[in-house]
Amino acid sequence: MISKVFNKFRQQGIKSETRLLCAVSGGVDSTVMLHVLNDYGFDCIVAHCNFKLRGQESDEDERFVQQLATNLDFKFLCETFETEDYAKQTGLSIQMAARDLRYQWFYEMAEKYKCTYIALAHNSDDQAETVITNMIRGTGIRGLCGMKYIKNKLFRPLLEISRSEIEKFAKDNAISFRTDSTNITVKYSRNKIRHKILPLMKEINSSALNNILESVNYLNDTEKIFRTYIAEYRLKCLYYEADKIVIDLKELKKSAAPKTMLFEILLMEGIPKNIASESVNLLEAQAGKFLNFLNISILKDRNKIIIDKKRKTIEFYSVEIQAGGLEKLKTYGIKATVLPYDKDFKIVKDSFFAYLDYDRLKFPLIVRKWQDGDRFQPFGMKNFKKLSDFLKDEKFNLYQKSDVLLVESDDEIVWIVGIRADNRFRITENTKKVLILEKI
Repeated sequence: MISKVFNKFRQQGIKSETRLLCAVSGGVDSTVMLHVLNDYGFDCIVAHCNFKLRGQESDEDERFVQQLATNLDFKFLCETFETEDYAKQTGLSIQMAARDLRYQWFYEMAEKYKCTYIALAHNSDDQAETVITNMIRGTGIRGLCGMKYIKNKLFRPLLEISRSEIEKFAKDNAISFRTDSTNITVKYSRNKIRHKILPLMKEINSSALNNILESVNYLNDTEKIFRTYIAEYRLKCLYYEADKIVIDLKELKKSAAPKTMLFEILLMEGIPKNIASESVNLLEAQAGKFLNFLNISILKDRNKIIIDKKRKTIEFYSVEIQAGGLEKLKTYGIKATVLPYDKDFKIVKDSFFAYLDYDRLKFPLIVRKWQDGDRFQPFGMKNFKKLSDFLKDEKFNLYQKSDVLLVESDDEIVWIVGIRADNRFRITENTKKVLILEKI
């Protein structure tokens, strides 16, 4: 066994004397792991968690691990947790609460003591149990790939070693260890898999465990192909507009599995899994449908999905601008200039400019967000139009609509900022003074 483990270290380029934070419970797996790591010459710091779940037994585990660390001349760290209280506060199961608590502490200690890796004593039986658990949970190919030998700071040196090999190594080398009495109960789901499901699978096929592990290796290779395909398709259908992420649905739907592709791309863009999962329903939704989650908004817009990771809520405000305070318009991205009107007056034909008959305006001017019910007379037209219909005709998506600003005079729209002026305030031959508004 030990030569197999050492060969794997060398294949992975893991050098002796590397500093490790070693998670040691006192059970056979973690105790054997610590002895193996010591034999290879790692610089180990022993980290033990006392979850206070088994009374005196938990305290005896702590004393055992502390003595083990002393015997091997390793630094010993221990943290005691009020696990049941934490589980009640968070609504987590005892198992998940203990997992959260220990991993958080492991990472803190690894950073504090500058450890390259956190060594965990998972073995190949644990791997099979994890895969079965993930299959039951419906985690997809990612979950069926199981645990990684090295992932970020997590290092599992015994992942390719079976539990029976570990127990034999402990017996052959007279390594003492502690036995957790809760491991024999079927109260917890993992123990049910260990003591009931896996034995039944072995009755059906004596090679069941090995076949599961071979499937894990196969699926890891499959996942690499899967990731490559997603990365390549992401380049075809995803682009950025200012601070927004845009996914071209026409291109996305050419992929072999559009819903899965969208889900994976959203994960790559940092969208939480639950939101990414819900977002796939937008593929067949009507334009204008959207999802909001904290500071993330995902919009279906015709042939696009637009993701805004900064938007929180659509902001509506109204501010008064007096005739003598036109410079305040700069706060809202508008530059104001007042000029006399004569035959030499030049007009820039651009929607970013509005040329208004100054004498037809009534102050204060109001700057505000548009809202349902707004209507105006678009420049060049005689009839009124609902602003909502106008924006729809102009093919504005929800995000663009939410950014639309209006300049208003005496409850009448004079300019949709940067888009269209109102015909009622246009320059005529009788105009003497012009208010030029420019979107900046």
